[in-house]
Amino acid sequence: METQYLRTLIMVAEQGSFSRAAEKLHLTQSAVSQRLKNMEACCAVQLLDRSGPVLKPTAAGQHVLEVARQIIALEEAMFSGLERLAQRKNLAISCTMATGVAHMPDLLHEFSVAHPDVDDLRFLFNTPQQALDGLRAGEFDVAIVEHLCDQDFSVLRSEPLPPDRMVFVGSPQLGLDAAEVTLEQLYPFKLFTRRDGCSCYDLLCRNLIERGGNICKFSYVMMSDDYALMCKDLLAVRGIAYVSEAVVARYLRSGELVEYRLEGFNNVRQRSMVTRLCDASALLQDFMACTRSFYLKNAVVL
Repeated sequence: METQYLRTLIMVAEQGSFSRAAEKLHLTQSAVSQRLKNMEACCAVQLLDRSGPVLKPTAAGQHVLEVARQIIALEEAMFSGLERLAQRKNLAISCTMATGVAHMPDLLHEFSVAHPDVDDLRFLFNTPQQALDGLRAGEFDVAIVEHLCDQDFSVLRSEPLPPDRMVFVGSPQLGLDAAEVTLEQLYPFKLFTRRDGCSCYDLLCRNLIERGGNICKFSYVMMSDDYALMCKDLLAVRGIAYVSEAVVARYLRSGELVEYRLEGFNNVRQRSMVTRLCDASALLQDFMACTRSFYLKNAVVL
């Protein structure tokens, strides 16, 4: 039974006549009368006592009225809740591990201070390709990814951000000349890097191949998503890492780690902010503006 029929019964009981109920409901009197007849046929009982000058509910009608009011209240609560949900401010962000570790805490803090009314702000770590696939599928509103020049941004809108710089780093206790080393000097060490599919791994492999090298020439390759554990191993003089400079910046500043420079190595990867082609919400536009400002303030001169 449609709730409009229940509302009609309630109005007739409150007004005591079909004509006044019809006026309140902006219906014809015959339409109101027909609705009540249909309800009585559906319930197989008489709902209104029509014997007097004022329409009154029968005992069965009184029971239906009580339940009808509960149903109408539940319907109104449902639509009210849906309206509140529609007004919630939600933002889903995807980023690479390097961005998440090095930049996202400070970036999200700045954004949250400026937008304390955001209901749901979440971000997930993904490889660049996973982030872009998630954008295309509608799983995320925006992605911040480091990538190589041949990254596919089809059916998406990309905006360049200041690029990221990759570095070979290790403890000064390794005994290497930090100013300039060769691949042959690095191969004997254990190498920490990100997994296949991450742009840092792809950039490293391209550089090695261009120089006739191979990642398998390192004594051991440890692929890990845990930057904290990676840095702990580096500080304990357990190898070298090829990693975003931003991730190890504080250790480089303190001198606990040093950069080992290879002449001619291309250590720069691009960074982009990517969204879908559809119109962006005001909240997303504000996040994008905050991101631009953050990276301009914290850009490293390469």
